[in-house]
Amino acid sequence: MRGNARAHRFTIYDVMEAQGIFDENKANTSSPDYGGPLEYPKMFYHPRGETRVTQRAEIIATPLGPQKVGEQLELVHRIANNADEERAFRELGWHDHPSKAIAASGKEAPPTVSYSREDELRSQIEALQAQLAAAEAAVKTPFPKADDL
Repeated sequence: MRGNARAHRFTIYDVMEAQGIFDENKANTSSPDYGGPLEYPKMFYHPRGETRVTQRAEIIATPLGPQKVGEQLELVHRIANNADEERAFRELGWHDHPSKAIAASGKEAPPTVSYSREDELRSQIEALQAQLAAAEAAVKTPFPKADDL
Protein backbone atom coordinates (compact mmCIF):
# COMPACT_ATOMS: atom_id res chain seq x y z
CA MET A 1 0.00 0.00 0.00
CA ARG A 2 1.45 3.33 -1.08
CA GLY A 3 1.29 6.35 1.16
CA ASN A 4 0.40 9.85 0.19
CA ALA A 5 3.50 11.44 -1.41
CA ARG A 6 2.61 14.86 -0.01
CA ALA A 7 2.64 13.52 3.53
CA HIS A 8 6.32 12.65 3.03
CA ARG A 9 7.55 15.75 1.26
CA PHE A 10 10.54 17.59 2.62
CA THR A 11 11.76 20.68 0.80
CA ILE A 12 14.31 23.41 1.45
CA TYR A 13 11.39 25.56 2.64
CA ASP A 14 10.52 22.99 5.30
CA VAL A 15 14.14 23.18 6.51
CA MET A 16 14.03 27.00 6.53
CA GLU A 17 10.78 26.96 8.48
CA ALA A 18 12.19 24.50 11.01
CA GLN A 19 15.23 26.77 11.45
CA GLY A 20 12.96 29.77 12.13
CA ILE A 21 14.20 31.79 9.17
CA PHE A 22 10.69 32.89 8.22
CA ASP A 23 10.00 34.02 11.78
CA GLU A 24 12.99 36.39 11.62
CA ASN A 25 11.45 38.38 8.75
CA LYS A 26 9.20 41.12 10.17
CA ALA A 27 7.07 41.03 7.00
CA ASN A 28 5.90 37.46 7.73
CA THR A 29 2.81 37.01 9.89
CA SER A 30 4.54 34.19 11.78
CA SER A 31 7.15 36.65 13.08
CA PRO A 32 6.75 37.75 16.71
CA ASP A 33 7.81 41.24 15.50
CA TYR A 34 5.20 41.34 12.70
CA GLY A 35 4.30 44.92 11.97
CA GLY A 36 2.21 44.54 8.85
CA PRO A 37 3.35 44.87 5.25
CA LEU A 38 6.70 46.65 4.84
CA GLU A 39 7.27 49.29 2.18
CA TYR A 40 10.86 48.18 1.47
CA PRO A 41 12.55 46.36 -0.10
CA LYS A 42 10.83 46.85 -3.48
CA MET A 43 11.73 45.21 -6.76
CA PHE A 44 12.10 47.24 -9.95
CA TYR A 45 12.27 45.86 -13.49
CA HIS A 46 14.44 46.92 -16.43
CA PRO A 47 13.23 49.98 -18.39
CA ARG A 48 13.31 48.10 -21.70
CA GLY A 49 12.13 44.79 -20.24
CA GLU A 50 15.44 43.04 -20.84
CA THR A 51 15.75 39.41 -19.73
CA ARG A 52 18.60 37.06 -18.84
CA VAL A 53 18.86 33.29 -19.12
CA THR A 54 18.66 31.52 -15.78
CA GLN A 55 18.60 28.02 -17.27
CA ARG A 56 19.96 27.19 -20.68
CA ALA A 57 17.81 25.32 -23.13
CA GLU A 58 18.40 21.64 -23.68
CA ILE A 59 18.60 20.61 -27.31
CA ILE A 60 16.74 17.39 -28.02
CA ALA A 61 16.31 15.44 -31.23
CA THR A 62 12.77 15.23 -32.53
CA PRO A 63 11.26 13.92 -35.78
CA LEU A 64 11.10 17.57 -36.89
CA GLY A 65 14.76 18.19 -36.11
CA PRO A 66 16.60 19.49 -33.07
CA GLN A 67 14.45 21.54 -30.70
CA LYS A 68 15.40 23.78 -27.78
CA VAL A 69 13.39 23.01 -24.66
CA GLY A 70 13.39 24.06 -21.05
CA GLU A 71 15.02 27.48 -21.37
CA GLN A 72 14.14 29.74 -18.44
CA LEU A 73 14.42 33.52 -18.47
CA GLU A 74 13.98 36.20 -15.84
CA LEU A 75 13.42 39.91 -16.14
CA VAL A 76 16.47 41.96 -15.23
CA HIS A 77 15.64 43.52 -11.88
CA ARG A 78 17.08 45.55 -9.02
CA ILE A 79 16.07 45.98 -5.38
CA ALA A 80 15.35 49.37 -3.80
CA ASN A 81 15.95 49.29 -0.06
CA ASN A 82 14.75 52.82 0.69
CA ALA A 83 12.93 55.85 -0.79
CA ASP A 84 16.13 57.37 -2.23
CA GLU A 85 16.95 54.21 -4.17
CA GLU A 86 13.34 53.96 -5.34
CA ARG A 87 13.39 57.57 -6.59
CA ALA A 88 16.66 56.91 -8.46
CA PHE A 89 15.26 53.80 -10.17
CA ARG A 90 12.05 55.60 -11.16
CA GLU A 91 14.04 58.54 -12.59
CA LEU A 92 16.01 56.07 -14.71
CA GLY A 93 12.76 54.55 -16.01
CA TRP A 94 12.74 51.28 -14.07
CA HIS A 95 9.27 49.75 -13.71
CA ASP A 96 7.57 48.84 -10.44
CA HIS A 97 5.62 45.96 -12.00
CA PRO A 98 6.88 43.15 -14.26
CA SER A 99 3.94 43.61 -16.62
CA LYS A 100 5.06 47.18 -17.39
CA ALA A 101 8.56 45.95 -18.22
CA ILE A 102 7.19 43.22 -20.49
CA ALA A 103 5.08 45.83 -22.32
CA ALA A 104 8.18 48.04 -22.68
CA SER A 105 9.96 45.15 -24.41
CA GLY A 106 7.25 45.10 -27.08
CA LYS A 107 5.74 41.81 -25.97
CA GLU A 108 2.14 41.33 -24.93
CA ALA A 109 1.98 42.04 -21.22
CA PRO A 110 -0.25 40.12 -18.83
CA PRO A 111 -2.94 42.10 -17.03
CA THR A 112 -1.82 43.80 -13.85
CA VAL A 113 -3.32 43.48 -10.44
CA SER A 114 -2.51 46.23 -7.99
CA TYR A 115 -1.51 45.04 -4.56
CA SER A 116 -0.88 48.60 -3.54
CA ARG A 117 -4.02 50.30 -4.83
CA GLU A 118 -4.12 52.47 -1.73
CA ASP A 119 -0.59 53.72 -2.44
CA GLU A 120 -1.47 54.43 -6.08
CA LEU A 121 -4.53 56.42 -5.03
CA ARG A 122 -2.53 58.31 -2.42
CA SER A 123 0.04 59.24 -5.09
CA GLN A 124 -2.72 60.42 -7.41
CA ILE A 125 -4.24 62.52 -4.62
CA GLU A 126 -0.85 64.12 -3.88
CA ALA A 127 -0.31 64.93 -7.57
CA LEU A 128 -3.80 66.43 -7.87
CA GLN A 129 -3.31 68.45 -4.68
CA ALA A 130 -0.06 69.85 -6.10
CA GLN A 131 -1.90 70.82 -9.31
CA LEU A 132 -4.66 72.44 -7.25
CA ALA A 133 -2.13 74.41 -5.18
CA ALA A 134 -0.43 75.64 -8.37
CA ALA A 135 -3.80 76.65 -9.85
CA GLU A 136 -4.81 78.44 -6.65
CA ALA A 137 -1.49 80.31 -6.61
CA ALA A 138 -2.10 81.42 -10.19
CA VAL A 139 -5.62 82.63 -9.29
CA LYS A 140 -4.28 84.68 -6.37
CA THR A 141 -2.37 86.84 -8.86
CA PRO A 142 -4.44 90.05 -8.97
CA PHE A 143 -6.37 90.72 -12.13
CA PRO A 144 -6.56 94.30 -13.29
CA LYS A 145 -9.85 95.98 -12.43
CA ALA A 146 -12.02 97.40 -15.17
CA ASP A 147 -11.38 100.92 -13.88
CA ASP A 148 -7.60 100.35 -14.17
CA LEU A 149 -7.83 99.52 -17.85
